[in-house]
Amino acid sequence: MAERKRPSFKCLILAAGMGRRMKSDIPKVVHPILGIPIINYVLNAVYSLSPKDVFVVTGHRSELIQKELHGSPVKFVYQKEQLGTGHAVLSSRDHFKNYKGDILILNGDFPLIKSKTLKSLLRQHTENKCSVSVLTGEVENPKGYGRIIRNSKGEVVGVVEEKDSSREQKKIREINSGAYFVDSKFLWDSLEKLSPANSQKELYLPQIIDIAYENKKKIGVKKLKDINEILGVNTRGELVCAESYIRNEINSALMVKGVTIIDPDSTFISPNAKIAADTTIYPNTYIYGYSSIGSKCTIGPSVWIRDSAIGSGVNIRMNCFVEQARVKNNVVVGPFANIRPESVVEDNAKIGNFVELKKTRVGRGSKVPHLSYVGDATLGKDVNMGAGTITCNYDGVNKNKTIIEDGVFIGSDTMLVAPVKVGKNATTGAGSTITKEVSENALAIERSKQIEIKNWKRPQKKK
Repeated sequence: MAERKRPSFKCLILAAGMGRRMKSDIPKVVHPILGIPIINYVLNAVYSLSPKDVFVVTGHRSELIQKELHGSPVKFVYQKEQLGTGHAVLSSRDHFKNYKGDILILNGDFPLIKSKTLKSLLRQHTENKCSVSVLTGEVENPKGYGRIIRNSKGEVVGVVEEKDSSREQKKIREINSGAYFVDSKFLWDSLEKLSPANSQKELYLPQIIDIAYENKKKIGVKKLKDINEILGVNTRGELVCAESYIRNEINSALMVKGVTIIDPDSTFISPNAKIAADTTIYPNTYIYGYSSIGSKCTIGPSVWIRDSAIGSGVNIRMNCFVEQARVKNNVVVGPFANIRPESVVEDNAKIGNFVELKKTRVGRGSKVPHLSYVGDATLGKDVNMGAGTITCNYDGVNKNKTIIEDGVFIGSDTMLVAPVKVGKNATTGAGSTITKEVSENALAIERSKQIEIKNWKRPQKKK
């Protein structure tokens, strides 16, 4: 059976609002959920339907939204004054010149909206040849939302906003989501008829439903079963609720696939992260960005991982930070380790407590067990770095490299002043400051002669 051809459409996302109830200078659509801006969740749902074009209407702090979406194929529309959702759509009219077809309009603060819901609404809209179709839902507490008005036949005849509703209308629990599929010709014709005769003196996009009914146009309605999909984020509390919902979905799906999450309520995993079966995640762990974790790992508690690739059989212990790094198989990290961007830890290596790696490659089987800073360095295989070792990589202007070849033993409290190289199987004595190349199989010791002063008396405080 041939696959049904997917209807084509363009999309307009409204993201120009001030978001006053967030009490923030940052546009609400930029606020993150599990490390990802709210608007990206909306875009992901839309892009799965393969729209012809996606436009984002911006206004307040437009530059921040554009920065977050840099590299995305979206096109931006600027709404100079925020005079309502109808005005926001009108601001985009020039971008739809000569376009005849359907337009999906939805708010940018819908992080829970599902692509399958939009797909179903689009199919219903096109198959029934509607002029406008709207997504609705029934909630226990509809306060703050526009109410769906139906006649005695159950037909949708309009939408009334909360501030303009009567006492009886306020009792209606079916709300307008703010998500529509609209025929482009009907949309532009209707927008010319909008009136600011309301409490906010704004042009309300939902008035197009009233206009459609008055002009005997076909109105499509899809009433959602899962009302969470259309709950917007207008306050910090709603932001927390949305994140909790998404977090629960992600963690539940991972547990079904064989990942053990000790405490899902305190485990925060990006929807872009991938974790293999038989890995255990302990509480207060954050796995953000495009991170991947192999099988049979133990992560946490209190670990932060972002945009990193973790192999299989890895143990990342308590209070570690791993960012834009690669940790290969059977590695032990921490506790209290910091693996910074562009670092690579090869198989069977150990990065111990209070160790910081910066732009460093640690070879197979090598150990940096404790209390060390290793920056701009390359360690070969089976290297051992004693406690307190520091690569002195910065001369005040340049970052210089340290090369430590296979089988090297670095004594405790060694200072490696870069640029410097330590040859294969060499050893440095504890407390040495190494400023020159160390030959293969050599022992390098640099320390001052110990002096002992007999009967030394420490200075005394004056009484």
